[in-house]
This record gives sequence, structure tokens and C-alpha cells, in this order.
Amino acid sequence: MSFKPKDFDEEDRFMHALHRLAMLCKTRGVNLKNEYADFDRAPVASPSRTNSYMGGKVTKNQFIRKFPFKKEMPTEDIELLADKYMTEQGDIHFMAMHNDISEVTSHEAPPFPKSDLILKPDHSEWSQSRITAVDKIRSKAVEKRVRLYEHFQDFDPLRKGFCTASQVKTVFTILNLAKDIGRVDFEQLIPMYTRDDGLFGYKDFCADVDREFCVPNLERDPLAQTSMPDASSTMAARRNKVQLTRDRLAQWNSLEDRIRSKVKKNRINLLPALRDMDKTNNGHITVNQFYRAMIANGFPSLSEEEVVLLSSIYCDLGTHLDYNYVDFMKSIDVPDEEVEIAMAQLQAPYQGDNPAQYFDARGKVIRMS
Repeated sequence: MSFKPKDFDEEDRFMHALHRLAMLCKTRGVNLKNEYADFDRAPVASPSRTNSYMGGKVTKNQFIRKFPFKKEMPTEDIELLADKYMTEQGDIHFMAMHNDISEVTSHEAPPFPKSDLILKPDHSEWSQSRITAVDKIRSKAVEKRVRLYEHFQDFDPLRKGFCTASQVKTVFTILNLAKDIGRVDFEQLIPMYTRDDGLFGYKDFCADVDREFCVPNLERDPLAQTSMPDASSTMAARRNKVQLTRDRLAQWNSLEDRIRSKVKKNRINLLPALRDMDKTNNGHITVNQFYRAMIANGFPSLSEEEVVLLSSIYCDLGTHLDYNYVDFMKSIDVPDEEVEIAMAQLQAPYQGDNPAQYFDARGKVIRMS
């Protein structure tokens, strides 16, 4: 018997069909050997099982009848696969086909889908980067009206005025100040009040923090007058703006002059549209909401670069997203003096009608001015 070489085209078609079958089984999660388990591993003897139990073989009709991808693969490829895995007795060795497919199929679990957080680099310089950690804590202590000294004394039973650095972090967590003090600020604060043995001098620290609203030895001066802290005392911790150059500030002034002129000329009331966006009534909206409100109220020519310029001025919470529309309206639509007086009188507490004063304390008639 002489050697008869086969055509390479048939071998290429067979490898293509086998690869396609492997990809279909992988993508659709089909286990090929389980498709023929009824013919090969049925516990009850049947005339349809012409091969030995668990022999991995079925007849050609059974192979074609239970083939799982009849719609996806043409009949010629199915016949080609059957011919390649046919035994001398005319049966199809589907287990050998399953083993060949399993060699190229990965049995590992699919990778868990994830989305890596890639933060955009921010090269802006914020106002809070110029103040010290003590100033931040002082502003937050005034804003939240918290007392630091008593909480530090819980970790100092001997009242020596010192504690460990971890206890300082615990006190900040108890007072809900840890979220306002970053790692860099904490590392800057600890060496300022730490002595040689590594203990933190909380007594001096609390004295520096309470200096804003506590006057030491006030009882020794009964006639002394102290002032209560106002909004400027907490401004350093409540507001965090971007520091702009002179050129950017000049561009901002020019842009606001154009917006202010158009608002005054056309009598555009922007406040209701901006306030509708503020569902939580905290005086801030997103930059996209501000852009939509400006487009809808007669500013379609406002470009994205101009919105970015405005957001760098009025985004004062340490992010580029929260836009302070209240300060924007105070700068754009400045109310008249009479309107401010009327609003102050409207929001003032109730005062009853006082009778006219005709006589002073000595009984003399008060002249009409």
C-alpha cells in the first residue's frame, strides 16, 4: 500500500472548525462531553448504546443529532469533525474531541470586572495649603463649638499636660475633626508640640486653639470687653478656593463685567433658576447645573473655558465641582441699598410698637428733632 498525501486545504478547514468549536464552547459555557452523557453513561441499558459503558463513543447519527452548534456551524464542518474522530468501527470518539478542545480552553475563573480609580492630576494651588494645621483646627473648633482640653484629660489621669500621638488622633476622631485634618496636616502638627521623649503637649496646643474665643485670666479684669467670633473666624476652614494669577483675575473681572452688564440691561433674574438646582439648600450646585442654568437664561455664548474660569473663583469647598451660586449672585446682581434695608427689616425679629417718649429721665420735655 503506497503513501497517499492529503490535501492541506482539508487540514486547514478541520483546524478552523475545531478552533471555532472550542471558542463556541468557551464563550457559551458548553461542556461537550455532557451533551452525549445520555448515550454514553446512562445507568439503564438501552439498544441505542452500541458501545461500552463510559467508553466515550457514540454513533455518527447520535453525534450529529446532539451536536450543540448546528445553527452556528455549517453541515460540512460538522461532517468533517465527525470524519476526523471516527474509529475503525464507524463510531465517533467524542471524548477525544472534548480533550482536544479542553487543551485550548482555560478553566480558570474569568477575571473580576473592576474599574481602576485614575485621578486626574490637579495642579491648582488651594487657599488652605497656605494656612497651618493649628489654624485649621482652631477654625473648626470655633465653628463646631467643641472643647479640646477635657477630652485630652481623659487620657492624662495625672494631669501632666502630655499624651501620646495616637491619643491625639483618637481625640480628633471623637470630636469629629479627623475628617478635616489630613495626614500631611497631622504630621505637621505633631512635631510642633512634641517634647524629646515623644509625648505631645496638649496643654500648650489647647491654649493656642482656644486663643480665638477664650481670654486667659479674664476674671482679673472685670471691665474688659471681649468680642465673639464671627464668620471670618471660621472662614479659613469653611472655604478653600483656588489661588489665581493676576492675568486670570483680570480675565475674570472682564467676564463678570460683561455678565453684570447684560443682567442689568435685560433684567435677567438668575436666582430662581439657580435655586431650583439646589435641592439641599446649601448654597452650592454643580458646575454642570450652573452651566445649564446660564444657557437657559440668555447666556448661550458662554463657553466652557469661561465656565472653568468662573468655577475657579466660586468653587470654594476644595473641589472643582461645588459652585457657590450665592456669592456669584451677590457679585453679578448687586441689590440696591433700599432693598438690603428692606430685607434686613423683613428678617429681623419682631418688635412691638413702643410709645413715644415725651419726657426724659428728669421730667423735661424732649424736643422734636
